Amino acid sequence: MNYSKINIDNLLGENRRILITGGAGFIGTNLIIRLLENSSLIIYSLDKLGYASSLWPVKKFLSESDIKIKSRFTFLKVDLSNPSDISNAIKEADPDFIIHLAAESHVDRSIVSPDCFIKSNIVGTFNLLTSCKNHYENLILERKLNFKFLHVSTD
Repeated sequence: MNYSKINIDNLLGENRRILITGGAGFIGTNLIIRLLENSSLIIYSLDKLGYASSLWPVKKFLSESDIKIKSRFTFLKVDLSNPSDISNAIKEADPDFIIHLAAESHVDRSIVSPDCFIKSNIVGTFNLLTSCKNHYENLILERKLNFKFLHVSTD
């Protein structure tokens, strides 16, 4: 199947709001660029800007894009270990769809500093889910029926 031919708006709906955590990571930046190019989604990128983050790919793409594409993107600097910051980000983004990519990676680092990984990957994901649950409970029925949360993880 040629995935570049998939109409994202047909899958997710036109002008839907999407929140992507880990949006400054390798997968996040490439996903954001692809979605900005091939959909009408309103995209909120959330990232704490850690050691594996880079805003450069999306900034470069946006610098070469028209105002319509630029107006559909917002970056939020948020650490998932801070519940109130996550809650505020969810309120601002008001998402219909969340793709959770944020995580500490590099398994070798988890052996040296497991507390950082627990705080980010476990506690951060719990905080995000808690805020998402509160957000979901306040959606109107039609939005509840179409709301999605996708958690992507590797190591």
